Amino acid sequence: MIPAIIVGMVVFAMSIYSAEENFLKKGSEGGIAFLSGGIGQHEREILKKMGKDYSLKLIFSNRKSEYLSDVMVTVFNHKDEKILFTVSFGPWLFIDLPSGMFNLEASFQGGRKKVSQIRLEKGTQKVHAIQW
Repeated sequence: MIPAIIVGMVVFAMSIYSAEENFLKKGSEGGIAFLSGGIGQHEREILKKMGKDYSLKLIFSNRKSEYLSDVMVTVFNHKDEKILFTVSFGPWLFIDLPSGMFNLEASFQGGRKKVSQIRLEKGTQKVHAIQW
């Protein structure tokens, strides 16, 4: 009886975790993995754990420090060639880029922000906040 209860609890916990992952946008383009979401504190706690190994974390907000979602992001390599385009599901976007220099452009409701010369190093995560 006890093993059945334990198995049931594990299956239930796994199903909750899977349901919680439905808020995420996970993908890959050209071998570059990304992960976005984070609407609500609980979702951000999950994302913080899942995104810890990604080399770049972007945080989107307005001037009132309110988080934003549906931000369009384009990443360019050091030759200014587009290597990734995605739309964030929430205020946090994790991108797993290799070491090197990158530029990016983020657009939200007609406003566009450019970020130049983001230097990423192996084994570290760079955090960059973008406000409109």
